[in-house]
Amino acid sequence: MQWEGTGILLAGESGVGKTTCALEISKRGGAWIADDIVVLNCLPDQTLSGHAHKKIRNLLHLRAEGIIDIRSLQSIHIAGETRVDIVIELTKKLEKDQKKGLTAERVRGIAQIEVPCAHVKVYADTARTVGAILKRVRLYMGCKKGR
Repeated sequence: MQWEGTGILLAGESGVGKTTCALEISKRGGAWIADDIVVLNCLPDQTLSGHAHKKIRNLLHLRAEGIIDIRSLQSIHIAGETRVDIVIELTKKLEKDQKKGLTAERVRGIAQIEVPCAHVKVYADTARTVGAILKRVRLYMGCKKGR
């Protein structure tokens, strides 16, 4: 997803709330990119970009409703792709190492590059997760502008 020009890759175990958070951020003015399968490409400047896999483009899976076309939802802006500036790893437990799910370290290993993006963990607490994500993105972008 993208929010205020910042590309965000939400990572974490199944059921941690990635889709729910992405939808909420999209409703708050962000742009939806993809659900579940994000294709990552290494750009010439050694940054990553992400877009939806062609088989699931414009689709999302909601546990209660099943697979739906995101274009049917009101107030959701959809973007084709985004640069990945920050990886937000959602976790249900504050653990040092997650055994499952995509982490920033796994993104770096898959892409076989030192990805210049921030990586932070956010404790997945339904009532506060979106606010915590946006706070970290603001902090990251503030630090990046201050360089």
